[in-house]
Amino acid sequence: MGAGLRSLLVLTAMSFAALCGTGTAAAGELDGYLWNHRPLLVFAPSADDARLIETLARIESSRCEFTNRDMILAQVLAGGTSMLDGRVLEAASARQLAEQYAVGDNSFAVLLIGKDGSQKLRVDAVPNLQTVYAVIDGMPMRGQEMSGNNSEC
Repeated sequence: MGAGLRSLLVLTAMSFAALCGTGTAAAGELDGYLWNHRPLLVFAPSADDARLIETLARIESSRCEFTNRDMILAQVLAGGTSMLDGRVLEAASARQLAEQYAVGDNSFAVLLIGKDGSQKLRVDAVPNLQTVYAVIDGMPMRGQEMSGNNSEC
C-alpha cells in the first residue's frame, strides 16, 4: 500500500473515530468490514498458543452459528503470521491492532467488534462462544437481520 493511500486510510479512520468515539476499528484494516461483518479479533503470542488453538476449535465446531451472524475472524499474533478473514495481515497492521486495543505481546485476548466498528465484548481467556453469540443476538441490528433471515443452523 502506498504512503498516500495509507495516509488517506488513517485520516478516514481518525475522522470516523472522532465521530463515533473511542473503541472504533483500527485504521484501514477493519474499515472494509464496517456495516457488513462483525470481526472477532483473537490476539495471541504465537500460533501454537493453546488458548488460540482451543478458540479456533470452538469456532470451527460452531462454524454455521459464526457465519450466520456475519462474523469474520482475525488472528493477531505477536510472533508469526497474522490473518484477517483468510488473508495475511501485515506485521505493522497486526501491531497497530494490538496497540489500538491495548493487547500486549504476551497477552491473550478476544474482542468482538460490532458492524459499527465499536468494541462490544472483550475477554482475556478462551471465549464461551454461546456468550459471544448471545451478545450479538441482543444487538438491535441483529434483531433486524433475524427477522429477515430464515437461515438457521
